[in-house]
Amino acid sequence: MSRNEAPVNTNYTLNTAGKPQQATFNSVFKRLAPLLADEKRTVALAFVAMLVTSGTSLLAPYIIGRVVDTAISNRNFTQVLTYAGFLLAMFLCGLLASYYQTLAMGTVGRNVLFKMRNTLFTKLQELPLLFFNQNKAGDLISRINNDTDKLNQFFSQSLVQLAGNLFMMAGAAILLLSLNIRLGAAALAPAVGVLVFTRLASGWVKRKNLKSLQSLGGMSAEIQESLSNFKVIVAFNRLDYFRKKFDEANERNFTASIAGGIANGIFMPVYGLALNLAQIIVLSYGIYLIGTGALGVGSLIGFLLYVNSFYMPLRQVAMLWSSFQLALAAFDRISDVVSLSSNMPIVSDGKPVQSDAVLEFQKVRFSYPTGNEVLKDVTFRLEQGKTYALVGPTGGGKTTTASLMARLYDPTEGRVLLKGNDIRAYQPEERTRKIGFILQEPFLFTGTIRDNVLYGNEQYRGYSDEQLIALLKDRNVDGLLARFEHGLQTKVSAGGDAISLGQKQLVAFMRAILRDPEILILDEATANIDTVTEQQLEVMLDKLPDSVTKVIIAHRLNTIANADEIFFINSAGITPAGSMEHAVEMLLHGKRVS
Repeated sequence: MSRNEAPVNTNYTLNTAGKPQQATFNSVFKRLAPLLADEKRTVALAFVAMLVTSGTSLLAPYIIGRVVDTAISNRNFTQVLTYAGFLLAMFLCGLLASYYQTLAMGTVGRNVLFKMRNTLFTKLQELPLLFFNQNKAGDLISRINNDTDKLNQFFSQSLVQLAGNLFMMAGAAILLLSLNIRLGAAALAPAVGVLVFTRLASGWVKRKNLKSLQSLGGMSAEIQESLSNFKVIVAFNRLDYFRKKFDEANERNFTASIAGGIANGIFMPVYGLALNLAQIIVLSYGIYLIGTGALGVGSLIGFLLYVNSFYMPLRQVAMLWSSFQLALAAFDRISDVVSLSSNMPIVSDGKPVQSDAVLEFQKVRFSYPTGNEVLKDVTFRLEQGKTYALVGPTGGGKTTTASLMARLYDPTEGRVLLKGNDIRAYQPEERTRKIGFILQEPFLFTGTIRDNVLYGNEQYRGYSDEQLIALLKDRNVDGLLARFEHGLQTKVSAGGDAISLGQKQLVAFMRAILRDPEILILDEATANIDTVTEQQLEVMLDKLPDSVTKVIIAHRLNTIANADEIFFINSAGITPAGSMEHAVEMLLHGKRVS
């Protein structure tokens, strides 16, 4: 990417409806291979245990047939007891092997779940803000929690069982054909129809499972959105609206879940029918062969047992195949996120531009993927140590401009320079040290005021409360702690609802100042603060080092009265507003920028 290019904003909307991605058994495991890299030994031992379990099951019918044709026919009960003891020992070995297989794959499943969730969450942290603007949090939570758990269930409960049943079927088929090729072929005939049916129905089953998972994600998103805004719902007495929206989402999920359950259950009766047909065929044809002397009674019993050894695993495969289709659908939803890449990479800037501006826009254009152009050919400069105000009507692009300054987004075209370097060339840690951003709606994390003040600032993590207070005093913001009953140790509940929005902004102010930024952006930072506190903040802002450049977005005109320069933002453009009186006139008349 050249220095004059900027990445085009990507549409990050995830697939929440429609057809699933095409994926085969082999392709899925190739993509999952990195997650199993540390589990090779455990998986290999589990497969060995599976072979032991399957081997004992395959050997048992042959031994039983031999007992009937030899020991029982000759009334040799000593030999019968010998065979019985051998079978008991063999079944005990199979039991121990089966237990180890279950234990080992359970461990593998939990490890894969842990790694998959880490991978998914790490990917979410790499994606730009635009991604989260376009996707609902509830659906992302469902992908992290529910979809990854479907993969865990497949790995821990179904993978080795599926392989074991396929091995059993292959072994039983070989033995059926080797014992009597004509009777064996007749016994396997119904399986051909089953395989054709399975191939035709698998895509439909996967689509139904994907729809079920998508509807569950949609319901999670609806619940999350409603609960996040519950105060608004109560304030307007619209609990009926909440119930209606939830009922609609719940109804969609119920319908999709029923359809998924029907799809997942369709294989079992078909496979059961195939077993019954095979038993009838073997019994009828076997009696005919006994009558001709071509087959013994013991061999027919062994044949019937091998038919069960082939078709009973086939019935289990029906259940496991549904689990596999569900895992594929879940993996598609996870892959939707994991396959994404950020459209905001770190780029090589080359030679810095000689400039006395601390921050500069050069012919910047910006538009959201689904919206109109917010900024068009915008060029302006911010000089070090000055105070700038951004004014304009609601929706004019003030917050978007500030977000581009802090690289929360990248321009669609043009460049943003930070101290003469393309802002995209800075590592996130260096950029966030240089630029402090107090958001319009500050968010606090569960913990204490101390935890939130130090958020993202490891430099002072080891400081005691006394040292931290001294540090805040040095930055002239220690007076803000008096607004909190227990100072730094004031508790903050989930989402910060235990304290007021104004107090949240005070914490955000302290958090930003403590990072010693070179540029401080305040997006309506005093909108929810009383007049006395606002004046106190203005005094603190005035006491910041002369080298700090301040960018203030505000609707209160007194907040921007002392700005060195005022920019008016509207109609996709930015123009210097000149004096305070001129800015007021532009706001009153809604001047369009040419």
